[in-house]
Amino acid sequence: MTPLEWAVVPLRRYADFSGRAPRAEYWWFYLGTVVVQIPLNIADKMLGSWTPLSTLFSLATLLPWIAVTVRRLHDTNRSGLWLLLFIGVFAVIGFMAVAIGISNYSGGTASGFTALMIAILLVLASFVTFLVFMVLPGTQGANDYGPDPYGRNDLEEVFA
Repeated sequence: MTPLEWAVVPLRRYADFSGRAPRAEYWWFYLGTVVVQIPLNIADKMLGSWTPLSTLFSLATLLPWIAVTVRRLHDTNRSGLWLLLFIGVFAVIGFMAVAIGISNYSGGTASGFTALMIAILLVLASFVTFLVFMVLPGTQGANDYGPDPYGRNDLEEVFA
């Protein structure tokens, strides 16, 4: 498949959370959305402070992005609940970091700064873990979430 074909697969499987997505499908879709988002952001800046084009595009691609991410986790034989965990960690620690930063800004103590640094480090650790999960190769052959998205390999054909 070509990169453009890989990038379109998540749109065809718009809200399909079952099965597996190989790295090519995930990363070409991600790159495709970034490439489309850039000119939309530029067009929105020319329109003024209201950003309808990039906002509508982001909303239209949110569900396919979540679905392809869940399928990508499935390809590494991980549950899609990992995505909820990462989003939860980002949200909770992000809100904590903002709250600590605001209290620290208004005359907080050194312990507030320490807590802020710990929160930032936890967000970074979560981000790196998520990135590693997305970059890891999928399990070869069938796993708990379905058959290999690339199809059978030569060894499976020999021993089948």
